Amino acid sequence: MSAIPPTFQQEAANAAQGAWRLLIGRRDAPGYFEIDLRGLVSSFIALMVSIAITLGAAALTRTGAGITSLVLVFTNVVLYAALVAASWAVLRALGKSDKFVPFLTVDNWLNAFISIILALAGLVGLSGEVVMFVAIVAGLAARINNARLVVGLNVGQIVMLMIAQVVGVVLGLGILGLFVPVPV
Repeated sequence: MSAIPPTFQQEAANAAQGAWRLLIGRRDAPGYFEIDLRGLVSSFIALMVSIAITLGAAALTRTGAGITSLVLVFTNVVLYAALVAASWAVLRALGKSDKFVPFLTVDNWLNAFISIILALAGLVGLSGEVVMFVAIVAGLAARINNARLVVGLNVGQIVMLMIAQVVGVVLGLGILGLFVPVPV
């Protein structure tokens, strides 16, 4: 008999624990995530919720002057797609295609949590520079540990993945430059 799948709230709570454990490099972190297709769908839902929270926080704090919510969402979708495509290409080239769904699931949860924390930090008026620095360091550590602990990449492969992700995002920015007007 199969186990009853967790509710979304249970899955989110487990993913939050897993994200923290990933951040501090605990080897048991992957066990806190549902890394099958159902878990991937849940992680996309969490990502959509985090986008809604971020847009709401931006509207409340009036940040992003001159940028509409539609442009913000479109920009994030293009950059996310570029990042995912670059990650998939590297994992496929490394013979780790089977780890793509777990990698993406964990990455989605990480993105969701980081986005929500940044939105809440902006609402309470914390210094933007400090919050951004902490977010970058924490995000980098969590993503390196995602590649290391969830996918099983070594240092050289992690560097390859990160370089490909940067290249993917730069290409995404180039595509955005063709379609999204720059506010003046």
